[in-house]
Amino acid sequence: MYRYLPQINTTQSEKKIKSLKQFIKKNKLNCLTHFTRADNLKSILQTGILPSSILSSNRIFSSVQRNSVTLPPEWSGFVSMNLSFPDYKLFNQLQKYEPSDWVVLLIDLRVLLDFPCYFFPGRASIFIEQASIPGQFLTDYQSSSDFKALFDDREDVKRKDLEISSDFPTDPTSEILSFFPVAPSYITQIFFPSDYKFNQWVLHNTDFAMTQDRNRWTVGLEYFSPRSDYPYWKTKR
Repeated sequence: MYRYLPQINTTQSEKKIKSLKQFIKKNKLNCLTHFTRADNLKSILQTGILPSSILSSNRIFSSVQRNSVTLPPEWSGFVSMNLSFPDYKLFNQLQKYEPSDWVVLLIDLRVLLDFPCYFFPGRASIFIEQASIPGQFLTDYQSSSDFKALFDDREDVKRKDLEISSDFPTDPTSEILSFFPVAPSYITQIFFPSDYKFNQWVLHNTDFAMTQDRNRWTVGLEYFSPRSDYPYWKTKR
């Protein structure tokens, strides 16, 4: 299968950063999200969210569990995130077919300002696999306009009709790929689905947990459930 190859613009212009800041403020965006197995949490809080290329090439990360749904090999150097809310379609699928304890990490939007990223208005792997020329480089989906386009109406999707919140991208599968690892300092909140799951993790990681900022720990199901427009995407997609 032909795939686009990454060609990231590592320079973040002042104009782009200013435009992103204005849009973030206007639409009251507050976070990026990343879901992972609870068993990976200690490693993430020590070294950050790392791309598959680093995890697979270094023996010290051999215990980190990676999802079966991954990016093409050429894109293994990127970190995947969602904007404001997890890609619950993929998240639910992984929870169903890859049983495990899961957590959802909330990530500071400074990542978008500090690191070059790709902004895909749907699942990244689908766009990457739509190349018509072997080895063609993908230079689009990196501008502030591409970021804003995540919130555009589609021909068959009207945000107003679906009552999509202003901080949610139109398509729940929209994906953001960061060219750099996400350091622990960018992680603002860690969500566990229940007190029991949280207490179990602390029990198995007591010494380490005691060194962490307690204000980052949260128990709640809001990021483990579908968005309010779920009925449309379930029947139409």
